[in-house]
Amino acid sequence: MIDFPLVAVVLAAGKGTRFKSEKPKVIHHILGKPMLWYTLFGVRWIKPQKTVIVVGYKKDEVINAVNCDGCEFVYQEEQLGTGHAVYTAKEYFKDFDGYVLIINGDTPLIRGETLHNAGEYLKALIRYEGADLTNYRGYRNKSIAGVVLTARVPSPYGYGRIIKDKDHRVIKIVEEKDANNQEKQINEVNSGIYFFYAPYLIQALEKLENKNAQQEYYLTDVIEILRQEEKYVYALEIPDYTEILGVNDRLQLAGVENILKERYITFWALNGTTFHNPQSVWIEFDVDLSRDVEIHQNVVLQGKTFIDEGTVIEPNCIIRNSKIGKNVKILANSYIEDSEIQDNAVIGPFARIRGGSVIKEEAVIGNFVEVKNSVIGRKTNARHLSYLGDAEIGEEVNIGAGTITCNFDGFKKHKTVIKDRAFIGSDTMLVAPVVIGEEAITGSGSVITKDVPDKALAIERNQQKIIENYAEKRKKKYEKS
Repeated sequence: MIDFPLVAVVLAAGKGTRFKSEKPKVIHHILGKPMLWYTLFGVRWIKPQKTVIVVGYKKDEVINAVNCDGCEFVYQEEQLGTGHAVYTAKEYFKDFDGYVLIINGDTPLIRGETLHNAGEYLKALIRYEGADLTNYRGYRNKSIAGVVLTARVPSPYGYGRIIKDKDHRVIKIVEEKDANNQEKQINEVNSGIYFFYAPYLIQALEKLENKNAQQEYYLTDVIEILRQEEKYVYALEIPDYTEILGVNDRLQLAGVENILKERYITFWALNGTTFHNPQSVWIEFDVDLSRDVEIHQNVVLQGKTFIDEGTVIEPNCIIRNSKIGKNVKILANSYIEDSEIQDNAVIGPFARIRGGSVIKEEAVIGNFVEVKNSVIGRKTNARHLSYLGDAEIGEEVNIGAGTITCNFDGFKKHKTVIKDRAFIGSDTMLVAPVVIGEEAITGSGSVITKDVPDKALAIERNQQKIIENYAEKRKKKYEKS
């Protein structure tokens, strides 16, 4: 956190015309969360006293998407530039004897640690000038107006160029459309992230003009205005330029998403997870992995998913909002959502586990088996070609191939209960509501519509009829016609 008075202003009013979308740019998703969420995550890390989000285009969608408890929202009715956006939020810092962090909502790669380091750099500048930091008013200096984060990028096109003196004091920031040929050669660029001393910022905002190619009020002009009054903004160059990458179109969105995904994979790999072909793995922010988890290519891990120690996930599996226990084997091409898989279970290949399901210890859900809103007991086997929906199945039950729980009558769902150690023969249809007792058996090919007592055998088949020489009779009938 930053230990001096701070208000954060997050700029999120623009439409993002280059996205060619009716949806506001800042709520397009990156790894399952709105872009703006990541910017706010970095800001929250330093714990400002107040966070103000400037919204504009489809403001209600933005507010609902980020769901930021404790945030204040300011409406910028007309988008007249970054300077105008900050000025819109002035009520939150006009009488504030502290600093204002200004950050764009489309910089999702910024780290909280980087913002913290910028705050420490600002404090060091103030100390250098001999200010007293032991009290509230000590975080102020006559000549220091703030800090702007910068970085050197491989391709600076589109970014504002940093013009500074030998002491790293910024002379001005020149936007791409206003830069001359010499200025365009500069590769140190503006991040759009600033710390300004609030009283100085207010004074400069009042003097902003829109005499530029865009006819907008540039926040960058604040720096030049302050310099003319011998109040300086210092450039702090950060080592990882990717942190300041903005997102202006869908191609940049994909690039930022890949960088963020690589960060997560690197973190988990260094903490004991094995990734085979990590470039092909999709992993989102809320995923939590344990040691000795092994993840193969083309695996997708989404939402609030937890995977415990020793679990192996084979290629082409998707797991969403689920808890996976220890030493589970999830075989290739399986799909699990909103469910729990307990220790030592085996899922797949080609299995689907749908919402509300619990697969207990050592159970096996095999190929082309679908489970929905059901509890599958310990050591129960359903190895192939079955549908188990709205069912409560006990321990050590054998589910034969082709078993179906017929749970829907066209109006509502009904429950099937199969008790411990029952044996369900292949191609059994269980018409719910129905209860199969302990150690009960159903004959293959049966349609079970009534409860089956413990240890009983239930068979429902029509009597088999055989017509001798039918094939020959059928052939002759066809030839005559």
